[in-house]
Amino acid sequence: MQQWFHYTSALIGYRDRAKLTDFYMSALKEELALTASYIIYPTDDGRTLFATENQSWVWDVNDFDHPFSHVLQQASVVLLDRQQLVYWQQNDSFKQLSSQVDASSSLLIVPLMNNQNHVTAIQVFIGEQKQINDLLSDENWREFSCAFISQWLLIRDMDAQSSHKKQLSDSITRLKAEHQKKSAWSDMACKLIGSSSVMKQLREQITVAAGSNLSVLIQGETGTGKELVAKALHSLSERCKEPFVAINCAAIPESLLESELFGYEKGAFTGAVANRKGLIAQANGGSLFLDEIGELSLGLQAKLLRVLETCQYRPVGSNKEQSSNFRLIAATHVNLRQSVNDGGFRQDLYYRIYQYPLLLSSLDDRKGDIEELASYFIQQYNNREQRNILGLSPKALDHLKEMSFPGNVRELRSLIEVACVQTECDDFIKKKVFVAKLPLDISLPIKDTVAPKNDFSSIDDLRIAVELYEKAIINERLKQYNGNRAKAAESLGLPKRTLAHKCQKLEIQFK
Repeated sequence: MQQWFHYTSALIGYRDRAKLTDFYMSALKEELALTASYIIYPTDDGRTLFATENQSWVWDVNDFDHPFSHVLQQASVVLLDRQQLVYWQQNDSFKQLSSQVDASSSLLIVPLMNNQNHVTAIQVFIGEQKQINDLLSDENWREFSCAFISQWLLIRDMDAQSSHKKQLSDSITRLKAEHQKKSAWSDMACKLIGSSSVMKQLREQITVAAGSNLSVLIQGETGTGKELVAKALHSLSERCKEPFVAINCAAIPESLLESELFGYEKGAFTGAVANRKGLIAQANGGSLFLDEIGELSLGLQAKLLRVLETCQYRPVGSNKEQSSNFRLIAATHVNLRQSVNDGGFRQDLYYRIYQYPLLLSSLDDRKGDIEELASYFIQQYNNREQRNILGLSPKALDHLKEMSFPGNVRELRSLIEVACVQTECDDFIKKKVFVAKLPLDISLPIKDTVAPKNDFSSIDDLRIAVELYEKAIINERLKQYNGNRAKAAESLGLPKRTLAHKCQKLEIQFK
């Protein structure tokens, strides 16, 4: 009696149905000296029965060739000796189970009921006939069995509630993710503007690329929106909740770029008064966007390749490895393949970042998008300046479509904003605004402007004049060396990075 009470008390501490069942079965075998004991459960759909102790034993609830269906339907006890089992040999699984019954044994099948008198499980005992007969009148066993099935049902209900909560939580998380992706897609469509076939294809490619962890190389002329594409890739990816870290490799001196990327330890160099986390560390879990990656030195290219291959790096001045798991998005307006051939870019790094290439078309190749782009820039201007420019006149739009845009979308935006300044509120932008000479000669490509050689009397702005000369010289030298910046920089006595910075500042792009 005391031992059964101990067993019953122990049942309450279990919160796992499998462990609860194992304890129950072990207790029965220990106290009753049974040959075998099984628990038969219905599956969740209620169509079949299975024994937890032997996964190959499965019975159809509507198959009355085995006694379990009768017990399930009638909720009654079935006691069978060896002779009676002869009539239950049609079912192979039950035949295997009952083969353990010998001439001195009996097989007892007892339904385990819940509080509503529904059969929840079936208990099967095999043992000596006297033991089995005594079991039917054993109140201690009955109380223990009732406690077991009550605890089992409680755990089942708790598991069901937990499962329901998890499904609900997963559903909410999935809906939020879908909403976020739709929002990111809508945001991308609002920023990567255009209904042309090339823009539709680009948006589709971005969506596909965002679904992977492949490195992406964005190629396109200056002003085509490479950073917008990079941000769209991040926003549509699984990393969207993590940081998006961007850096322009051409805008930072080479001596500082390594510490910007990798960070540094206190005392690593003069001025390093404290530890600083680099951009690679900041991008952990998210995306790292390296604009103008072609301007990296060969030494930094080797270090970047190692980070991409191993996810390990060392801050400047440190001897300890650190890790960062980020997705690389790189961009360039130069022909990296040609740079590889010229020895200015590592071939192994090229193939590492060229996993998913995206090519951005120039504005001259998608002039059908000019109207949408212009309307967007006008709306931006109106919102920012609290004005009401109505849009482009038909003649102004036609004139824009006839123009060439070496500066691409960035040049169009500047042109539209200057035109808005010169247009009255509640009026349309006229063609004459674009035809007239605009400030800083924005209506004409500077590279075509010829600076006077001897007559300086026409110069009324020294800064602009110097920029014109500088731009003309750099353009001519790039033309001489077929766009090779390294050779052009060497011929001008400039570091390659300095020339790259000047090209970006003056919006020089050699075609």
